[in-house]
Amino acid sequence: MLVTLVIMALLAGLATVSAGGNAQRGARDEMARIRELLAFARDEATMQGEELGFIVDDEIAYRVLRFDPEAMTWAEITEKPLERHALPAGLSLELSLPDAPNRARSRSDDAELQPDVLVSSSGEISGFRLDIRLADSNDPVASLGSDGSGTLQDL
Repeated sequence: MLVTLVIMALLAGLATVSAGGNAQRGARDEMARIRELLAFARDEATMQGEELGFIVDDEIAYRVLRFDPEAMTWAEITEKPLERHALPAGLSLELSLPDAPNRARSRSDDAELQPDVLVSSSGEISGFRLDIRLADSNDPVASLGSDGSGTLQDL
């Protein structure tokens, strides 16, 4: 009976370690999706000759905006793959910009949309740093950034 208890404790320990690794892997996978989204938005802005923007909503979602030069306003893109994307439970984003350390903020539905990161029709992406964290940790699992030239870098 003691041997059975030891084996059960070992299996429970392995399951706990495995679950923690899955959460970190999920966070890194989500950051890879954001990287691909921004690269796609950069390519789309260049090909279509339009200005796009990226915003983080309440640290739990992100989306891409399109600038309407006639109305001089930003509008949410609802077509895939640029539509709003909510983070999986247990993850949060923190966006830092060179001019302001933390730009993740609450946005109401009636507030005028303004992007945090600009994606220009010339292929440039404004400078930023984006960290993704597990809900129970202050340390980032993965980070992504741009120096303002349009190049995306894993940090």
